[in-house]
Amino acid sequence: MRYLLILGLLAACDASPAWQMRGAESTRVTVGAHDYDVYRQDKKFEVIRHGWASRAEQPLVRETMLLVVSQVTGCTPVVETGDSGEMRGRLTSCSR
Repeated sequence: MRYLLILGLLAACDASPAWQMRGAESTRVTVGAHDYDVYRQDKKFEVIRHGWASRAEQPLVRETMLLVVSQVTGCTPVVETGDSGEMRGRLTSCSR
């Protein structure tokens, strides 16, 4: 029983999109030492950073996340929730 609990906790650590993004188009991008998964569904996006980032790196990581979303979608991201590990929001001014 103890092993099932441990496996369940480890499975919960998997960085996957929110349930609202189920079926969304996804793209993985590597910038520097981090991988980013960008999910797009209509005019909504979610971006997830993989890997550890120090406190000092977090402002740059947030900027990079927005840049990655912009490059992948061709839109301007407007963040509604999130931090340097995961962001969600809407897309505006799409060129594609």
